[in-house]
Amino acid sequence: RLGIRYPKARVINHPRQALAASQGLRFPVVIKPNIGGSGAGITLFESEEALAAAVEAGQIDLGLDQTALVQEFLVPDDGYIVRVEFLDGEYLYAIKIESNPAEGFNLCPADICEVPTPVAEAPAANRPAAAQPAGFDAEVCPVEAPARREVQAYTPPDEIIQQVLRIAEASQIDVGGVEYLISARDGLPYFYDVNALSNFVANAPEVIGFDPFVSLADYLIRRAEER
Repeated sequence: RLGIRYPKARVINHPRQALAASQGLRFPVVIKPNIGGSGAGITLFESEEALAAAVEAGQIDLGLDQTALVQEFLVPDDGYIVRVEFLDGEYLYAIKIESNPAEGFNLCPADICEVPTPVAEAPAANRPAAAQPAGFDAEVCPVEAPARREVQAYTPPDEIIQQVLRIAEASQIDVGGVEYLISARDGLPYFYDVNALSNFVANAPEVIGFDPFVSLADYLIRRAEER
């Protein structure tokens, strides 16, 4: 509706629908379960045959609500993705993040770490199945995970910033982040992730030169005073 590029994607609500949903899409594709959080559960399939084999073997997990995207996977032209943060309708900052699908998708873009896998011996009472997505461990703080990828401050072109702000306005999101990449296929930008809220980048003063939590606190105070 906004005329902004994004990877072709289709919604499914049963693993058996994955193969049909991939028809007409260019491989590789990813299946993205609707569980949210650091790319948890995302699986890459290089070919239609690999996807069909996974379906037949019952290896596709669509998460808690059995809803997922089958989406074309786009490789970044320069090996990086960009996350643009916004607050109250204005551009806040952006970071450029090294992309390496071979290391998996279960990462924290803000903290640039690998999310720990569940601890097998953790008591079930501490991790109710109905409350935690696959691959999530409530016992471990993501910021304690080891750093895995390069992150650097980056200023996107103004056209990109304006598109991000249009997404934010249309989605009615006050604070959040939108991720995009420049596709190696055609050299054009594609927006592939919209985050409604943000944990901001780790060590922000050193990475981007200021603390975005100060801006967030000021915004919340203004909102409180308006009420």
